[in-house]
Amino acid sequence: MPQELIELNVRKPATKATAILVLIAVAVWSSYVFRWYMGNTMAEYFVMDENSLQVAKTAESLAPRDPLTHWRLADVLFKKLPPDQLGEVTAEYEEAVRLSPNDYRLWMILGTALEQSGDTKRGEEALRQATELAPTYGYPHWYLGNLLLRTARYDEGFAELRRASEADPEFRPQLFNLAWQIYNEDFDGLKIAVGNTAEARAGLTLYLFGRQLIDQGLRLWNTLSESEKRANRSAGFSVVSSLVGAQRFHDAMHVWNELSPDESSRALTDRIMDGGFEDQIIRGAEEVFGWQVKQVPQMQIGIDPAESHTGGRSLRLLFQVRSQLESINVSQLVPVLPNQQYDFEYYVKTAKVQSGSTPEIQILEAANSSVLASSESADTGDTDWKRVTTSFKTGPKTEAVMVKIVRGGCGDTPVCPIFGIIWYDDFRFQRRN
Repeated sequence: MPQELIELNVRKPATKATAILVLIAVAVWSSYVFRWYMGNTMAEYFVMDENSLQVAKTAESLAPRDPLTHWRLADVLFKKLPPDQLGEVTAEYEEAVRLSPNDYRLWMILGTALEQSGDTKRGEEALRQATELAPTYGYPHWYLGNLLLRTARYDEGFAELRRASEADPEFRPQLFNLAWQIYNEDFDGLKIAVGNTAEARAGLTLYLFGRQLIDQGLRLWNTLSESEKRANRSAGFSVVSSLVGAQRFHDAMHVWNELSPDESSRALTDRIMDGGFEDQIIRGAEEVFGWQVKQVPQMQIGIDPAESHTGGRSLRLLFQVRSQLESINVSQLVPVLPNQQYDFEYYVKTAKVQSGSTPEIQILEAANSSVLASSESADTGDTDWKRVTTSFKTGPKTEAVMVKIVRGGCGDTPVCPIFGIIWYDDFRFQRRN
């Protein structure tokens, strides 16, 4: 298809004038676009330094209708001007908002600037506009909530802070901190401030434990229902660990039992959990009141389904230590009562055990690791199941003891090998009446 060529005769005055006007318009528009681009680029990649005020003013002069340039200039003025001259700062923020009225960030920063300049009423209005533009974002609610707190409107303020923490969990520790500062003497007010959700109260419980406020934290935890506690098991296990660290072993046992799914996994006073090693898996470190077992080099620790004193299983320790064994790492924390006499027994069997120092069982005060009793050491060679007993008395403040398999050294000899297999079964406590 032939192409048509349109020719313009610019010799005609009207056509020539039109062409010149078009070129002028293009030049003016290009100049405007170039100036805007330069101003916007300067604002976009702005770096705060000693020349920042001049750079910000230049960017604004190049792109006076760009909200970003006004925002940057206001930021610089805010940092450089004294508090009594913040009016110029707010004027720049207001211009940025006028140019971009749907940007919640501009309303948010305007609100904080207005409050700091002393205009709390307009600052609140700006922050409320920010929350309307971005209702699911955390920061607008957070800044509004803080403004309301500073004007002693606590109910409204904490309502906004809760919305912020629900939108962004990173705000939750700060929410707890503010709530504690205001309501530390008002337990009911504290609960209301952080919110009625189980997750919020569980989080505040951990916050209180972190501040070593054990009684307050435990009291708050106990406001949760049984189902709410189990729904927040992770927080609950942290509560247990904190109580153990605070040597509140009976309280830890109570919380532990609330989280346990069945009777067999619950801790009881004077009872060694799974003393016959009948469970399918040895309990790990997260099982505060169960067996805690950690594998160590040169030995194997596990359940033996083919050997037992009673039941169908036992604990087996296989040693292949040619030099030195630092620790065995088998223990269990057991709740007990204070000022009581206890008898302790277990059964042990050996096979081809050779060593100058064989393991024994120690009963330790859980609060300070002092030794309350030590059993006789395991026999060397091959022996059938043997009952071993010892006794101990708890102190006036004892709440728990640690049952632990330990091994001493070989006197002054730095090398203390041990070989063979030792089985343990039927660990049992009995409190004397």
